[in-house]
Amino acid sequence: MATELMQYSGGALGCNGYLVPGSQGEWVAVDAPEGFAAWVRRTLPEHNRLTHLLLTHQHFDHTADAALLQRTTGCRVHAVSACDSSLSLAEHAAMWGIPLPETFSVEKPLGSADSEANWAGLSWRVLPLPGHSADGVAYYLPEQGILFSGDSLFAGSIGRTDLPGGNLDKLLKQLHEKLFSLLPPQTRVYPGHGPSTTLGEELINNPYIA
Repeated sequence: MATELMQYSGGALGCNGYLVPGSQGEWVAVDAPEGFAAWVRRTLPEHNRLTHLLLTHQHFDHTADAALLQRTTGCRVHAVSACDSSLSLAEHAAMWGIPLPETFSVEKPLGSADSEANWAGLSWRVLPLPGHSADGVAYYLPEQGILFSGDSLFAGSIGRTDLPGGNLDKLLKQLHEKLFSLLPPQTRVYPGHGPSTTLGEELINNPYIA
């Protein structure tokens, strides 16, 4: 990529959102935490536009600005499932006094099978990873060697599985079969929270993986 991807972190839970440059001035966003839409508006280069938003799952901290971003940019939203409040952790958000995200429109649910897509002139691999949530998914750019893991894999940890839709055995199985067994160890991992890492680093240092 001619321009490096850009990272934002915001919201009550410090959720990461990413901007990935594509071709002909088009950009792809990954997740939409609180404050992300305003940051995108300030950050995108002049005459560039956001064309796609990829959601790693629909927990409220990852979708807080999805509707606003869709409304203000016209971007297409992609997720495993259609917008569904049952996937947002509504009860937890209410307990913490956090308002639920507005409803957004998913272009076409990606479903539970691995697939490929071309968004903004980039070749993506879509890797559903249920376990942290029922609708978890990772997005992989083979040519760039980068993976957006959402809350499935972190630097030194994995996503919690005690929330609705969580399953530890399923998450570990998916991580080993879809990521660590198939992707190069130098793959750079950009998670939903915290710093980036590589698959190789996690194979050695992550207690849940090693």
